Amino acid sequence: MPIIIVYGIPSNTTGNRIERFSDSLIKLTCRIPELNLTEDQVSYLFPRDMMDWVESPDEIFIFVEGLFDKPERTEDVRKKLAQTLVDCAIGHFRQAKLVECFIKPFDPRLGFACSTKTKK
Repeated sequence: MPIIIVYGIPSNTTGNRIERFSDSLIKLTCRIPELNLTEDQVSYLFPRDMMDWVESPDEIFIFVEGLFDKPERTEDVRKKLAQTLVDCAIGHFRQAKLVECFIKPFDPRLGFACSTKTKK
């Protein structure tokens, strides 16, 4: 299951704004039919940036990790996902001067394990 990791979001960004942004990232990702993902299959992380003093984002970098390599996830589909996520970030952080997205394919045959707990 893919993990969307976003670097460059200022530490003073409100929780409400982060929540709206993360919801948008997930919903837009799941609207790409070739990915065949549901919202509960997509995770996100906003790692704390070492440059906390930055008040507005100049550069935002998005990495998509753990997107299983499947035949229907073609080069064009990956490009569409990358552009979708860049557009989403620009929509939420208009002051950003640079937004880049890197889609990293993942082949679970090369090593994958998962443990989930169901809610009781």
